Amino acid sequence: MTRSLLGFNSLENRIVSFFVVLLMAVQLAAFFSIRIAIEQSARTNLRQELKVGQRVFKRLLEQNSQQLAAATTVAISDFGFREAIVSNDRETILSALGNHGKRIKASGMALINLQTIVIADTLRPEMAGKVFAFPELIEDASRLGRASAIRLIDGTTYQIVVVPVLAPLPISWVTMALVIDDAWAHDLKQLTALDVSVIATRGGKPPEILASTLPALLKDQLMLSPATLRTLPDDSMTLELAGEEFEVLATTLDRYGDINVVAVLQRSMREGMEPYGTLQAMLLFLAGLSLLITLIGSIRIARRITRPVTALADAARRLSKGEYTQMVTIKQNDEIGDLAMSFDSMARGLIERDNMRDVLGKVASPAVARQLLMKQIELGGEELSVSVLFTDIRNFTTLCENLTPQQSLRLLNRYLTTISEVIEEYDGVIDKYIGDGVMALFGAPMSRDGDAERALNAGMEICKRMKTLAAQLAIDGMPNPQIGVGINTSRVVAGNIGSPTRLNYTVLGDGVNLAARLEGLTKRYEVPIVVSEAT
Repeated sequence: MTRSLLGFNSLENRIVSFFVVLLMAVQLAAFFSIRIAIEQSARTNLRQELKVGQRVFKRLLEQNSQQLAAATTVAISDFGFREAIVSNDRETILSALGNHGKRIKASGMALINLQTIVIADTLRPEMAGKVFAFPELIEDASRLGRASAIRLIDGTTYQIVVVPVLAPLPISWVTMALVIDDAWAHDLKQLTALDVSVIATRGGKPPEILASTLPALLKDQLMLSPATLRTLPDDSMTLELAGEEFEVLATTLDRYGDINVVAVLQRSMREGMEPYGTLQAMLLFLAGLSLLITLIGSIRIARRITRPVTALADAARRLSKGEYTQMVTIKQNDEIGDLAMSFDSMARGLIERDNMRDVLGKVASPAVARQLLMKQIELGGEELSVSVLFTDIRNFTTLCENLTPQQSLRLLNRYLTTISEVIEEYDGVIDKYIGDGVMALFGAPMSRDGDAERALNAGMEICKRMKTLAAQLAIDGMPNPQIGVGINTSRVVAGNIGSPTRLNYTVLGDGVNLAARLEGLTKRYEVPIVVSEAT
């Protein structure tokens, strides 16, 4: 039954499908590999950006501290500012602090005496006469010359700088506060392209966002996991907010009492992947283009292959019906063309085969068959001078007693293969296999000069090859077969015996029996070869 050329079973469709599917598999593997590499590269870049942003963040805080301290040092060196301090008039001091705070763009300034009592405070005037809320900063400033820290004042984050008023020893302390709010966070985002959130945690209380560049929804998501915020590592990590991945890097700004102020830098993976969007689009375009080109090319190649193959298949079906007259006409200088030429030669050979089928089917030996095809011998018998060679394995039955049937058969096949190769090399004809023995003819069905010499050389070569075979068998754990070879040369009757429907070419005569007996004598005299005087 012929397969439909329109279905998937057709060779053309399978060739096209193979190339298309192979290309798609390669492209998908390449695309996902590149995508993974892009994502890893983007994540690495984001983490590097976070680390750079962290350094910028810390550097900005340090610069603010230095600038505030330097500006305040200049201000308190002013004669008018010192006069205001010495006056002990709170309203005068507040006015001087306010004017100076505006010049240096501070959120607030305060004057504190040596007993850490607030004299005046522009940020919280009600603190006048009360103890300064952060005495530890006064202690740090007395040791280091100035102090800077991040503190919470009424729920708002400030960077506070403390410097002494010297005359020449400290006579009081001036503090400056710079608010850290959403505006400050947005300014930092413009410098680093990173989202910034300042978060405070108080013991077991929920964390509180003090300043952030995140929209409200992401702020709420950031607050859903207090435990995560309390255990943010110094290194970056991936955090999911509102279904979107962020690379996050936490930096501790300050820690005092049970309050921990942390700055969390965030960078969206979606935004980080945006620069690679064009590359991915280009990859998809190239993949589609290559798929289209492959589809067109594979169809052309498949048709170039399948059309002559279809013609050959049609010719083969005609041959199977006995129609030998129509040959295949395919003009291609490639393997298909060679196949067509071979097909035509085969068709011609089939015609000759049918003419000789009955004769060849009755002949066993290839040499005899060749002679019959050449019409150099006739069916029947003729008297020839033939050298007959017999060889077999000594005590084969005893040798196989310790072997399995499969091992015995394998041993016999290797032995017979070696014998057959030698006989064919010396132009002998294997007449028959007799169990573990071989009967070979030299001089029949066609006589040549030196048949007896080739028979003798073949016998000696067999003995030589058996030594090599014995070494190979020993490696395989097989026994070493001992053989005997008998050779006799005499006039014998050579021809086909059997029935009219089945013939076997062989030789008959006393000389054949003598060769068999000579092979038997090798065991008696314990020699590998016994050759008759005639040979």
